[in-house]
Amino acid sequence: MIDLKPSITAIEDLLRDGSEASLTYAALECRLAIERICYERLRIAHDYISHDDIKKWQPKDIVNVLIQEVDRNAAATLTYFISREPVPEGTSPLTVKDFEKSEYIPFGTQIGFDPGELGKLWNALAKLALHISIPQTRDTPVTRYGEAERVRKKVCEALEEIKRISQGTLFATGLGEEVFFDCQCGVKNKRRLGLLKNGQTVSCINPDCDESYAYLGDTLEFGRRTLGIVCRKCGSQQDVPKKKVEKLPKDKRLYFSCEGCGEEIAIEWRPMQRQKTMPLSAPPESTPSP
Repeated sequence: MIDLKPSITAIEDLLRDGSEASLTYAALECRLAIERICYERLRIAHDYISHDDIKKWQPKDIVNVLIQEVDRNAAATLTYFISREPVPEGTSPLTVKDFEKSEYIPFGTQIGFDPGELGKLWNALAKLALHISIPQTRDTPVTRYGEAERVRKKVCEALEEIKRISQGTLFATGLGEEVFFDCQCGVKNKRRLGLLKNGQTVSCINPDCDESYAYLGDTLEFGRRTLGIVCRKCGSQQDVPKKKVEKLPKDKRLYFSCEGCGEEIAIEWRPMQRQKTMPLSAPPESTPSP
């Protein structure tokens, strides 16, 4: 569980100081705390999602991706309970009534939040305190800091939310049936079955791996995404990870040796133009003079 107490203490000390510089730094501390809250959710979920599958980096966007692909309750408030007495080994499967009769004790609470509202706070702190306002006219002064009272109000608002979330005692990675596949690199991957979509592309969780897979809903399998590159010298085909080519910068080449003859092969992106020319309209027929 992330420890937000040092951030909270720093923000409160800066608010007590009250200078424009301290309020500015307090706004920065609030933003960093918000980022830590969201990125910690991502860290514990990395067994279920690759860094390359996080398309956007802003805190709220990352949490929304986790809700969609890892755990619907990633930003919900939940209390987890455990049975006081363990189920004896060899016991027949318990019914719902059996579970209802058991005595449970709480062992942790995840404090939820609204990713959208937290994102608004994160953006507002930057707008008010971490950027200089653009002058609208020649007579508009360019100030060193943002308006102190507005910054203080937004910092206090953010601080209350950070304090509330800090009361949580655990982060959960969710529940539900899982499906597994072994990547070409040897790393075992797992995903939440209920959140997968047919045809969805998923990347290997190994940050050093360039493999990606397409989920096939009918068979619950993951098909490797590759480009078949044919050697012009010997005619043999070699499968290249598609993601590796997709990530290739436009001014770079990807080199590899043909497995059949050892010929060096290069892949690069090139700009292409396709143009469909429409036929010109025929000129109107002239009418002969009488």
